[in-house]
Amino acid sequence: MATLLQKRDPSIDLLRFIGLTMIILAHIGLSRSTSLLFQLRSFDVPLMVFTSGLAFSGRNTGSYLSFIGKRTLRLIVPVYIFVAAYILLNPVFSDWGIVKEYSSKEIWGTFMLRLNPSIGYVWIIRVFLIVMLVTPLLLKLDKAIRNDWVCFGAIALVLLVQQGLVEWLNPMKPGWFIKDWVLYVFGYSAVFLWGLRARKATGAASSAALAVLAAGVVASAIYMSLKYDTVMRLQATKYPPQLYFLMWGMLISGILWFSRRWWTPVLDRKLFTFIGRNTIWIYLWHIPFVNIVVDGPFDAWHPLWKYIFVYAAALCIYAVQYRLVAMAQKRWPESRITKYFIG
Repeated sequence: MATLLQKRDPSIDLLRFIGLTMIILAHIGLSRSTSLLFQLRSFDVPLMVFTSGLAFSGRNTGSYLSFIGKRTLRLIVPVYIFVAAYILLNPVFSDWGIVKEYSSKEIWGTFMLRLNPSIGYVWIIRVFLIVMLVTPLLLKLDKAIRNDWVCFGAIALVLLVQQGLVEWLNPMKPGWFIKDWVLYVFGYSAVFLWGLRARKATGAASSAALAVLAAGVVASAIYMSLKYDTVMRLQATKYPPQLYFLMWGMLISGILWFSRRWWTPVLDRKLFTFIGRNTIWIYLWHIPFVNIVVDGPFDAWHPLWKYIFVYAAALCIYAVQYRLVAMAQKRWPESRITKYFIG
């Protein structure tokens, strides 16, 4: 894959760390109806897609089929390896009363990367897969639109298309392909394109884009307040992604990126950078521990202790895995398998 070499920006890894940290926080049992924190941290998934856009900004994917083939394997193989092992061991853990036993529908839905039915949590991989499939197209679009203002206008148009599709198709209760794929592609494409352009946009255009996003969020909050008597309806507009959820995620992502000169020195630590560079496997390892504290014997724990336990357990296990993989790569440098167990 031909790319333009860029110096790795630690801020991007730290943004991934922030995104993963917020995602794990959402999974440990916060009240979905009353928790202000649960609603406010809803920028997490858009932030992860935004950082992908930042990372790909200025790059060339080369051949579409080659890019899709390599990236699909890099994304899907670790997930399927982990899920297969977890499901095979599930009957043992369920007999011990640690986690619940999964049905065949939940198992099948998991391998299909569905939100429901599934074991939970792997649907986000589908989002990354969707974005990956359109990445070459979005890179070409970003390169073709030289003017920042025009690019941000195109992003706004894509967001409106997303909202229109959701309002048109969602009430029809469409099949799984439209529900899980079509109704996600435009929204997260807009977030990815925002990341592509944010890395190189002028200050004036970026400030204007943030102002428009902020105005959109305020307008959406007022609408939600009038219709539902609450402004905290971010989660309700997440599946599939709608304007309120997307604009909130894009706004916070943009604020974090454009203010990185102030917070990066504070967070630029080896541990946080390590987490930001290895989000997939740490995310996968958090799944069984989340199931333990949500559906298992530790469901009565305080959310703070659940959070610390899940995050620490996932990180510790992956740290051991990382060291073992590093040893294997040193022993067998030509191996094409070890790369799937790290990252």
